[in-house]
Amino acid sequence: MKRISQFFYQNSNLRVAVLFTAIFIGYLILILTRKATGFALSNSDIKSLGMSFGFDQADITVFFKIRTDDMIDSYINFNLVWDTLFGLIYGLMYVIWVSVLFKPFSKKAGRVNLIPLAQVLFDWFENYTLGSLAQQYLVDGIITSSTADLASGFCMIKWTFSGLTYVLILVGVILLIARRFKVK
Repeated sequence: MKRISQFFYQNSNLRVAVLFTAIFIGYLILILTRKATGFALSNSDIKSLGMSFGFDQADITVFFKIRTDDMIDSYINFNLVWDTLFGLIYGLMYVIWVSVLFKPFSKKAGRVNLIPLAQVLFDWFENYTLGSLAQQYLVDGIITSSTADLASGFCMIKWTFSGLTYVLILVGVILLIARRFKVK
């Protein structure tokens, strides 16, 4: 892990960060939102289970019950393919931004630049578990409580790491500004 962390510290710069941000925005707008239309309902409060901070068995059941089998198949495909790729894209983008912001402190900061990868990992666990729940629902119409709780737990951990990533970016920006004022 130390070698991966050092790789990102050494190879990340503002140009690469902006490039990955553009890739992130492009993928989000041009691909991910379009792939989500296959299971989206205009009158539903819940667009995707992974966008909320946790959910329960009843939430999942309602989510699937109001959708057709084709829409649930689309949701499975969304989670196992398109959202999985999105996790990789946003994870790399965040690792690069944290690496850029903490590069001057890389010796002290250590592997802090890899924290966004934890968000990706738990997003993938959530996606796989939600995909399994959707497949189970298509087969027998049942959502197991334990698997629902597992998916919800992965989702909450994902959002916790997301918040931590934003805090790191904010701290990095503050440190950057403080260094600029200190130099002048």
